[in-house]
Amino acid sequence: CISLSGRQIKLIRMNSYLKSVLVLLIVFVASFAAHYLVLSGMGVGQHWSQTAYSLIGMYAFGCCSSLLVAVLVFFAKWSMPEKLGVIFLGLVLLKAIAGYIYVKDGLKTVENNFIEYNFLVVFFIGLFVDVYTAFNALNQVDKKV
Repeated sequence: CISLSGRQIKLIRMNSYLKSVLVLLIVFVASFAAHYLVLSGMGVGQHWSQTAYSLIGMYAFGCCSSLLVAVLVFFAKWSMPEKLGVIFLGLVLLKAIAGYIYVKDGLKTVENNFIEYNFLVVFFIGLFVDVYTAFNALNQVDKKV
């Protein structure tokens, strides 16, 4: 068994962090494209004009908040790895509160809960990415070759 040096382990961790950020961006861009196509296909795009929100704005909020969660999870993994699970749960709670603050003015403004459903789709996509990031950080061990 050949063990890796400290520098090589840091590079492996950095590559894992970059991979998580890349996955985050790819998932959000692909989800936005699919979401846009579904809304266009259903012919409900005109509902956006009745609100101060937009699909791209919701995805920008979701992507930025998930990116912030990912960075804070990475810092927590580095500074206090034994508390990573609790920190992640706190970050998800804060993200949910920030999401409510973001969308609260749009609640019940459009018929058939248009804003609510679209925001929930974006929120759950972000939650999926956050769990993926935290899972990777929790299960990251020093590798030996």
